Amino acid sequence: MKLAFSSLSCPSCNVDELIRMARKYGYDGVELRTLENTINLWELEDFSPSMLPATCEKFRLAGLQVLVVGTSISFAKTDPGNKEKQLDLLKKFSLIARGLDCPYLRVFGGPIPEGQTYGEVLSRDIEGYREAISIAEYYGVKLLFETHDDFSTSTAMLPLLEGTGGKAGVIWDILHPYRFGESMETTCKHLIPYVRHVHIKDSAVYSKDGFDIALPGQGRVPIPLAVSLLKEAGYEGYLCFEWEKHWHPDIANADISLPHYVQYMREIL
Repeated sequence: MKLAFSSLSCPSCNVDELIRMARKYGYDGVELRTLENTINLWELEDFSPSMLPATCEKFRLAGLQVLVVGTSISFAKTDPGNKEKQLDLLKKFSLIARGLDCPYLRVFGGPIPEGQTYGEVLSRDIEGYREAISIAEYYGVKLLFETHDDFSTSTAMLPLLEGTGGKAGVIWDILHPYRFGESMETTCKHLIPYVRHVHIKDSAVYSKDGFDIALPGQGRVPIPLAVSLLKEAGYEGYLCFEWEKHWHPDIANADISLPHYVQYMREIL
């Protein structure tokens, strides 16, 4: 297994700064979410159609794989026009992923809106993602559902995976199923056939209602157990550090968190 990190760790970085940071601390891959303080990557010059080949070449020459392009896409909301909006975002992000030789887009089942049921959201997600999967396939990209929000546990996630014909994969964010009360063993057993990418994070105080953020090894999430289960299951993908500095500006800067993660994970691996 190799190590990667999300650009959420250094939200103000541009592409060149992100690459320098990855090389400095010994990472093998990166996940793109926030750069230059925006999640709308298509607004940045480096990800414009004319510049994408050069940007892709920068990552290639640095020996870095762009593993996932992160999105907030979800069909959970009932807002008029939401489906069309999400599919438009999907096309924009798919163009970027294809241009970077990136195989995956991260998407969500989503939180259940007030007044809605899980079944209603599941039906809306299945309808939307059947179309979204076909669009992504046209661009040569596969969708990965993250274990997050009301689709954190394997019990909640499996009906969505099955309803979309098993054509999407999973990002196992090890914190979220665990804080919803599902054991690491259960999550891994049920989702491992679909797992294509893994998010590592730690937390000291967590429940289904929320969580804090701790540097790996300084919280109470059994990260070594998750890694051991993945090893036993034959997972050979990346372990990606999702340090959410963009959403939580008070946590440690990348020059502290990124080298810490590498040292901590190398000891485990």
